[in-house]
Amino acid sequence: MAAAAPVTVRWEGVLPVTTGGAVVLTGKSRAVSCRRKPVWLLGFGEALGQMQMSQMWPYTETVARVSGPRALAMAGVAHDDVDCAQIYDSFTITVLITLESLGFCGKGEGGPFVESGALAPGGALPINTDGGGLSSNHPGRRGVFTLIEGVRQLRGESPGVQLPDPKVVLCHGTGGSLSATATMILGV
Repeated sequence: MAAAAPVTVRWEGVLPVTTGGAVVLTGKSRAVSCRRKPVWLLGFGEALGQMQMSQMWPYTETVARVSGPRALAMAGVAHDDVDCAQIYDSFTITVLITLESLGFCGKGEGGPFVESGALAPGGALPINTDGGGLSSNHPGRRGVFTLIEGVRQLRGESPGVQLPDPKVVLCHGTGGSLSATATMILGV
């Protein structure tokens, strides 16, 4: 039998994008004996809203208004305690709606909050220090990468913009048609 001829694949105008990630969870007794600095899950919350975007009311908020406070309460931290956030950013409007729904700024204040420089390194709430989904990976597959970057920030290992000594990171994902949200609070 003859060997198969090599196949050449040409990508013209199409960027192949694949993503994958993992987070390993373990108990405290094992985590403290690991070689790498442990990061603790301090709190979490999740919520489900409408099934279709046409059912979304109001259009300017998501059920992050439920998942965020649940996670913060479980963690025993307030908004001002959060050193940075990793937020799902499928579209630029998603970030504004999420910031408002999580309570980092008031309703309708997302634009001025961003314009103030709050989201930049050194700002009140630096976000998406790995570039976010709009810059670093395909939106729609961003969820686990918010956790990975949150852990990297807390360990001082971010390949993106490393913040000086963060202690608390909020990681937030949005799924469906802006209908499901999950918020996790990580800390060291």
